[in-house]
Amino acid sequence: MAEQTKLWCLQNFNLFKEVEDHTLIEMAVRSHMSHTRKKEVIYFPEEPSNTIYLLKQGKIKISRISSDGQTVTIALLGPGELFGESAILGQDVRQNIAEVVEDSVICAIDKSSFQELLEKSNVLSRRVSTHIGRRMRDVETKIEDLVFKDARDRIVSFLSRYVKTFGKQMVDLWEVRPFLTHQEIAELTATSRQTVNSILNELKSEGRIDFTRQYLRISDLENLA
Repeated sequence: MAEQTKLWCLQNFNLFKEVEDHTLIEMAVRSHMSHTRKKEVIYFPEEPSNTIYLLKQGKIKISRISSDGQTVTIALLGPGELFGESAILGQDVRQNIAEVVEDSVICAIDKSSFQELLEKSNVLSRRVSTHIGRRMRDVETKIEDLVFKDARDRIVSFLSRYVKTFGKQMVDLWEVRPFLTHQEIAELTATSRQTVNSILNELKSEGRIDFTRQYLRISDLENLA
């Protein structure tokens, strides 16, 4: 039953679209599923990089500690994402921190097992390569935001990406439930909690967004900026 549940999860990953059933069955057998709670750390820097993770449910924050001791958030991941990919990119130890932002369900598979599956399946190899390439472009976009945009533009850019990733398109608006805390947004945009509070309230007074702790709503996503 456990393997059947994992197989169902894997079959519903966009990442594994078109991957052969026998490959997914083998992945289900070789992986294990776990439930993780908010604030739980999946891995720290300098830990052995020997496991690949697949996020079925929840949110995971990927961060890195800079040379001056600052924690910089690189990505916020949602269901269907793969993380810990450094294990198949030739890195022996982790460079980042993976922390649970929202209670999550995660499938984990040993690096060697995953590499065997990549070698057996050209479709899986191609899909994973595409996924990693997109992740690298997302990181580049975030770096560009930090370098070239002011605080308001960074927050607006983040809200747009956040809603497109985690939101649902309703009849006349986009909605995300639940919304992040102001401190979490500050960490994700390299700003202060006070700045986030001020800019969110500005956007709300301008009629561009509506939010509470339970939701974020945006009626005109394309013209949010």
